[in-house]
Amino acid sequence: MLRSTFIFHFMSKQTSKDIILGLSTVLFMLRIGHRGAKAYAPENTLSSFRKALEIGVDAVELDVRRTKDNQLIVIHDADVKRTTDGKGLVNELTLDEIKGFNTEADEKIPTLQEALDFLDKKVKVLIELKEAGTEEAVLSIVRERGLEKNVVIVSFLEDALRKVRELDKDIDTGLIYAKHRNPVNAAVELKANYLLALYRFTHSANVKKAHENGLKLIVWTVNTPQEVEEYVKKGVDGIASDKPDILMAF
Repeated sequence: MLRSTFIFHFMSKQTSKDIILGLSTVLFMLRIGHRGAKAYAPENTLSSFRKALEIGVDAVELDVRRTKDNQLIVIHDADVKRTTDGKGLVNELTLDEIKGFNTEADEKIPTLQEALDFLDKKVKVLIELKEAGTEEAVLSIVRERGLEKNVVIVSFLEDALRKVRELDKDIDTGLIYAKHRNPVNAAVELKANYLLALYRFTHSANVKKAHENGLKLIVWTVNTPQEVEEYVKKGVDGIASDKPDILMAF
C-alpha cells in the first residue's frame, strides 16, 4: 500500500517522467518474505511463513532439497545442523529421521507439500531448487495442488531451470545470481521470466536491460528501509527481505 509521506518524498526528488515510472513500480512491486520472515521466526518453517503472511507480503521464498528417501523438504543448507538440533546431510537422512529433529522454536522441518498446503494461494511462492534432479518431483507437487500460476521456480542452477522449462513451457521460472557474466542473455536462453539478483550488484542499467528483454528483476536480500527505497527508485519488480515489514510502506 502506498503511503502519502513516501509519495511526497519521492515526487519531490524526481522529474515527472520518473514519478510516473516510480509510482508504477511501487504499485506493482512484489514484497517477498525471504524464507518466510527469517529475522522474526526460524527460517523455512511454517511459523516463519505465518509471520510473513501476518505482515502482509505478496510472496514468500522457500528452499527445497531432497532427502535420502527422495522426499522434498524445505531447508536451505545441505546440512541440518545450523537450523535444527540434529546433525547430518539432508541427502543422507530419511524424512522420518529429519522429522525427529526440532528447530529452535521446537518446530519440524516442513515438507514441500506441507509448505504449499499452508501457503496455498494466499501469496505467490518462489520455490528455490537447491539441487538438480528435483525438478520433476517439484512440478508434480505444484500441479497436484493447482498452483502452477501461483509459483515461480527459481535457482542458481541453470541446468535445473533448463529442465523445468523442458517439462513445463508455461510455469514461471527465474535465474538467481550474485555475479554473472551475462545474466540477461542466460535468462533469455533459459526462457526464464525473472532475474533474481544480489541487490548490491544491481544498478538502474541492469533493471532497464532486464525490462528491455522482457524479464522482471527481483533483488535479494534487502534489510534496511533506506535500501528498500533506493531499489524501489531503481524500478525493480520485487524485493526479498528477511524483515518483510520494512517493505510494507512501498
